[in-house]
Amino acid sequence: MKNLYKLYYKAKISFWNTISTEWKSIKSDKAVVSTFLSVAFIILVVYTYIYSNQVVTEIPVAVVNQDASKMSRDYIAMLDATEGTKTIVNFVDLQEAKRAYYSKKVQGIVIIPKNFERDIRSGKQLAITTFSDAANMIFYKRVLGDVTTINGYFSAGIYIKKEMAKGVSFNKAQQNYTPIQAISTSLFNTTSGYATYLIPVLTALIVQLVLLMGIGILSGSRRETVTTHTNFPRLLHKGGTIPVLLAKACLYTAIFMIIIPIQVGLVYTLFAIPVRSSLLSIYLFLIPYVFSVVFLGITISSLFKRREDSIVFLVLLSIPSLMLSGLSFPMEGFSKFYQLISITIPSTPGINGFVRLTQMEASFTEVLNEWNHLWILTGIYFVFAAISLKIRARKELLLKRA
Repeated sequence: MKNLYKLYYKAKISFWNTISTEWKSIKSDKAVVSTFLSVAFIILVVYTYIYSNQVVTEIPVAVVNQDASKMSRDYIAMLDATEGTKTIVNFVDLQEAKRAYYSKKVQGIVIIPKNFERDIRSGKQLAITTFSDAANMIFYKRVLGDVTTINGYFSAGIYIKKEMAKGVSFNKAQQNYTPIQAISTSLFNTTSGYATYLIPVLTALIVQLVLLMGIGILSGSRRETVTTHTNFPRLLHKGGTIPVLLAKACLYTAIFMIIIPIQVGLVYTLFAIPVRSSLLSIYLFLIPYVFSVVFLGITISSLFKRREDSIVFLVLLSIPSLMLSGLSFPMEGFSKFYQLISITIPSTPGINGFVRLTQMEASFTEVLNEWNHLWILTGIYFVFAAISLKIRARKELLLKRA
């Protein structure tokens, strides 16, 4: 019993000494402080501000009116009245419109064919040709969507007028044209805004990026100065890595318990991004997320011989982490190999769970799969981190003795 109490006392002292040492290292390292502040706040604010308009509007579109009839001008007026497109009608032929398109003056071309009004009045079917750059999916979707909508309304107007000319009432003619009425409701992202989609994903990814960069920079500094074993002497004793690792994880978790409310409470409120979960649920979900990322950072920091290496490597890692999360591209579209890699990265369940909590109004029980996934990763990376820290401390001790 006495030995057990002695072991507990040493672990407690090591735990608080580790927190003190790590906190002093964070405060005294300008690169780490700037990483936490600039990446965690400035980048999120900048990204949110850039996409604060949420929806692209008034996309310039060239209209080549080959008919020059009243009906074609009505069609152009309807297209110009849409929120997404801003029509430009001073193009007399397709070649002139192409030149404007290739010079980026317009983002799409709509061609109204010759004999547009005559063919409509004679009951012939005709086609409105639309060109839009599919390389930019936002512009492409908006131009094509607005043209499709106007085609539907214009066709409906023609049909209803013909039916009313036969003596059919307006309501009956409208019902005959659309016997099935489609009611579409946007769930969660009601404005279909890009910021509402992107920023929660980016927030969860920033947690991983900031932690990995901060841990990597500190680890690189200690490796350059050979001070890991002196900063954390308990690493050289049996069971000494456990309190050290837990202290580091608890410290970084505490830091993000302050950062997350500022991000969610201030940035989201400032740019009208909804939060559909309680802070307690977010905190509870983030604990294994931060723990797993901390232990992953300690594990891979053994690869860095210099502090600069961590920045380059971890910035490059952020893009694959976003892609493999399944939110930028469906997970089912990846090969089995990449799906296997994705489940080993904490940001995959972290981003999915965070987005479901904050945006999809999920209860905590509905993100238990992601939460349990993060705890499994925490356990795996804890073992790897303990091994890497122990090996590193022993190597430094041998190097000092030599």
